Amino acid sequence: MLVSSCLLCSSSVLACATIFFGFHVREMDCAQFQVLGSDHPITATVGGDVVLPCHLSPRMNAEHMEVRWFRSRFSIYVHLYHSGQDHFSSQMPEYQGRTEFLKGGVSDGNVSLRILRTRLSDEGQYQCLIKDGNFYEEATLELKVAVSGSSPLLSVEDYQDGGIRVGCLAAGWYPKPEMLWRDFQGQQLPSFNESASQDKNGFFQVEKTIIIHKNSKQNLSCSVQNTRLPQEKDSSIHISDAIFPKVSPWKVAFFATLAICLALLIFLLLLIYWLQAKHAAELEKRSAEIRERDMEIQKHAAELRWRNTIVPVEEVHVTLDADTAHPQLILSTDGKKVRRGDTRQPMPDNPERYDTYHCVLGQEGFVSGRCFWEVDVGTEEGGVWAMGVARDSMNRKGWINPAPQDGILALFHCGGKYWALTSPDHTALLLTQVPRMIRVYLDFEGQKVAFFNADNQDLLFSFPLAPLSGEKIRPWFRVGPIAQLSLKSPLPVPCVPSMEEPLLPSCFPLKSLSTGQKTPCTPEGRA
Repeated sequence: MLVSSCLLCSSSVLACATIFFGFHVREMDCAQFQVLGSDHPITATVGGDVVLPCHLSPRMNAEHMEVRWFRSRFSIYVHLYHSGQDHFSSQMPEYQGRTEFLKGGVSDGNVSLRILRTRLSDEGQYQCLIKDGNFYEEATLELKVAVSGSSPLLSVEDYQDGGIRVGCLAAGWYPKPEMLWRDFQGQQLPSFNESASQDKNGFFQVEKTIIIHKNSKQNLSCSVQNTRLPQEKDSSIHISDAIFPKVSPWKVAFFATLAICLALLIFLLLLIYWLQAKHAAELEKRSAEIRERDMEIQKHAAELRWRNTIVPVEEVHVTLDADTAHPQLILSTDGKKVRRGDTRQPMPDNPERYDTYHCVLGQEGFVSGRCFWEVDVGTEEGGVWAMGVARDSMNRKGWINPAPQDGILALFHCGGKYWALTSPDHTALLLTQVPRMIRVYLDFEGQKVAFFNADNQDLLFSFPLAPLSGEKIRPWFRVGPIAQLSLKSPLPVPCVPSMEEPLLPSCFPLKSLSTGQKTPCTPEGRA
């Protein structure tokens, strides 16, 4: 592999790494071509056809290449063109009969895809992957869907606040449109109330009301505009002064007197409420001390239960094994950090090294006990990584399927979303807080591998250890563009408090929580 050829790959790394796992293709050579899509979202109208542009650069014949259009899953595709023919065996059901590969320009490197009768569910990201032999590149495109609904319907609703309330209603729009009230000069008017809702098909209904007062300019217009299409619909109305209610002087005096009486009544009610609140505050003050003591007891008890059941027995040192690292991965000198470089480094192709997927193992291996280690996964938006554990005997050459049956139990992050790499389908994780530090908990006694948000102790996901049982288990990491993973060094181990002593803060890891029941992990060196 020529060094000058490798340098040409670096400018397209970020654009080629939207999906981090599931591609059963080789990445042995530097880029022979680039795949270009659209640098801005493509907008389509519901029911219409849309073309997703994609082409090779430099232009070359793609008739005998594999062209795969897919969304979140590589194996179930939107459209597949291979060996000069379209393939539909694993096409997503919702796209059957609605895709057309534009073969007219394929000899010139144009591999665009037409989607027919666009639906709201078609909105989102699409991947255009082109494979030639052992080399592939891909591009990401975003499709946005829009529809303009009905013209605004105006209605005179009621008298309110000395004026007339006028409503404006528009339905059948997507996405949520902008609705504006304007006067006869085109100046925007503030609305009194507004609401929006979606029907079962996902279309928006928007309504805004405005209060019109007498002697004002009553020529009004309400406009609705689609935020994705250059389309705007409006309606106008004229409010005559004759329909405004007339105010009687006697009514004014009556309502003024009524307002004074209501004010006095409110004052008396507030006084009674204040006296009652003062008495209740004294009672609450007495009971607050009791509740505070109870809460402190419960807090200590909960933390003790958490430490005895969730926190691993031992926080272990984990160091990255440079002999297993893919040649494109860059490790820190202390073996605690890893990131992905732009080019392959000249590394010996030893049997332990990953040669296709950008993976690296930890030096330590474990065969029994309970332990944990923590990884700083803080990345920029779009960072792609996976991490977990793998059996020591897993295949490190060629294609790798990151799944339990192939010896990997791990979490995956891409584009701000998280999945557990379960099989046959990955499990999406719903998080209450985005983790910056992830704790990997390995429990041979309980036969599980669990992942926690180390900041708030939330359980992210738990795997059964059965697929890896009977073998030495090692920490496993996979690093995509932008991402950097950092292994945390364990803090000094403090003394274990007795039941009568106050518990240490949870940030101090305990080496042992109870004797005779829980044992630390037993590490082994590399074979």
